[in-house]
Amino acid sequence: MPGNEIEITKYLVRNKGMFSLHHLNTVISVGAPSPEPAHYIELNNLSDIERNLAPEEAGKKADIYINGHGVSLKQSGANFSYNRLQRANLIDVFNSLNLSNSNSILKRLDQEVEMFHTGQLDRRNRPWNSFFEESEFKKLIKFLMMEGSPNEGVSSHPAKFILEAPSINISADNINIYTFDEYFDKYKENFKIAIRRQWIGQASNSEHTRAVGLAKKPDNAPWVFNNVVGEPNMHRVTNRRWRADTPKGKRKTVYFLMLEKEA
Repeated sequence: MPGNEIEITKYLVRNKGMFSLHHLNTVISVGAPSPEPAHYIELNNLSDIERNLAPEEAGKKADIYINGHGVSLKQSGANFSYNRLQRANLIDVFNSLNLSNSNSILKRLDQEVEMFHTGQLDRRNRPWNSFFEESEFKKLIKFLMMEGSPNEGVSSHPAKFILEAPSINISADNINIYTFDEYFDKYKENFKIAIRRQWIGQASNSEHTRAVGLAKKPDNAPWVFNNVVGEPNMHRVTNRRWRADTPKGKRKTVYFLMLEKEA
């Protein structure tokens, strides 16, 4: 979910029956995805929201339900369309979507990651059309945003629509509802393939653990480098960049991708 999901949901719940949204008509029902596939829990007040609106889960594409339709929430401006896409998942995803030239796409991504690691690229956000034909990128990002995820497969809570709203001062006038085709056509020039990295040995335990997990998978090996490039942020508690229990010679730089929509 984006950072404004609670505020969006609170606004919708407070104003049931008082306004209409494009594609969805008058908002009369707002729900949170339930443990049962394709079902939702009706939200009627703040307590319902706090109790039932779960944090982001990769396998759940609909953040909320409006009038019975699964809706993905996006904050206006820059946001991440998909987080932490690892190399080991790519070929299976490409093949499941029947993308042509899957191996050549992966080879090109490998080259860009290595070029970024060795300082040959000036930006870590790369144009998607350097790797994909438009129809194939559209198919990929639709799956990741609306339909499923590499590790979870097809979602039990797919999204039919995208709701976009600002982070503050949410109102009926600045909430926009899109089909995926409408959203893609409006923002396709803003999407980027974002090269991101973390480090084995960095002070953040969660980031270190994720990096160790990525490095263990053989198919991620081309995106794992034994030398350290860049440095992690200072840990907010220890005020250190690196873990004391990971010697310098054991540190590694590990890469993954994000699908980012720039403002």
